[in-house]
Amino acid sequence: MATATPAATTTDQPTAGADPSASGKAGPAAGRRLPRVRKALPTVLVAIAVLAATIWQREAVGTGIDTLLGADPRWLALAALATLLLWPTSVLMLRGSIPGETCARRLFALQLAFPAIGLIPAANLLIRLRFLRKEGLSHTAALASITLFGFAAFVVRVPLVILAVLATPSLMDRSGAQAPWHGLGERISATWHSAVENPWRTAAILAAVLITGGIAVALAAVLLYRRFVSRGGWRAVRARLREARVNTRTAWKSVAATAVRPRRAAALWLCALLQPLLMVLALWAVLHAVGAHMPLTDAFVVHLVTVALAPLLPSPNGVATKELTLAAGLTAVAGLTAGVAVAAVLGFRLLTFWSQIPLGIASFAWLSHRRAV
Repeated sequence: MATATPAATTTDQPTAGADPSASGKAGPAAGRRLPRVRKALPTVLVAIAVLAATIWQREAVGTGIDTLLGADPRWLALAALATLLLWPTSVLMLRGSIPGETCARRLFALQLAFPAIGLIPAANLLIRLRFLRKEGLSHTAALASITLFGFAAFVVRVPLVILAVLATPSLMDRSGAQAPWHGLGERISATWHSAVENPWRTAAILAAVLITGGIAVALAAVLLYRRFVSRGGWRAVRARLREARVNTRTAWKSVAATAVRPRRAAALWLCALLQPLLMVLALWAVLHAVGAHMPLTDAFVVHLVTVALAPLLPSPNGVATKELTLAAGLTAVAGLTAGVAVAAVLGFRLLTFWSQIPLGIASFAWLSHRRAV
């Protein structure tokens, strides 16, 4: 009897021949894998859309490659010089946003690594945060530094984008181009009139919209309530508010200590202004290299408007979305032909982004070897 009991218990444990430890680990692993798939889904969809657009416009892409191969090397040298000037301005802008002293070589290597790191979603922010923590900053001070960096870039670019948007209609009038949304109002009006001609069709559309919207709102409310309860409810909210108030006070002191230093403030704000202007200069030089003699002001308008529209299409570090929006802006706003626009976009992005990825990988490897990130 004593020996039969363990045998019975051991034969009763496995069910359907499955390993309990493996099944216990499969659930959490599958749960962790699902959010990663959801985060990567927009990038995959954008990549598919870009591939489809490339196949659809393969003649324009081929013409653009041929045009770029025959570009003027003198103008390309000017574009490369503007791109090189972006590196010290980025380093000075980073230094201007950090309250403490940092190693210039490590800052330069970090700036070089950004194009390669940015291929992974949210990696730039995490690596920058780890770098600042390794440099001796507290978590709150590091977040304050990153916030100050982003705030300076945002505050400087917003007026430039507004000026570019206001100048877009006059540029389109001079170039004779028509935007993709030309005649959109007439098409929407025709679609609406065709839908409301039949009252039964109108009622069905309204019912479908109301039911779908109600289901979406109900599901969102249930998910938000469950998440709210799982995080502790109102008691946890009050604790988080107190913690956020303390962290905000500490972060504000860190930002104020950085902002009152004239050299750091000048480096931060002047370099934040120089960076978009240098990008415009690089684009203008590449346009001249491929034979599109566009004025510098027009290149300014196209670049700033397309940069503002590129984040509407989610992709890591603007991969493919900046190419699409810039090519569309050069054709729809500036009136360039598709082949010339593709050549200018390819040359501009090769100089300012794609050619820097191998150097970025090497810089990140050097930083990892020095345990700086």
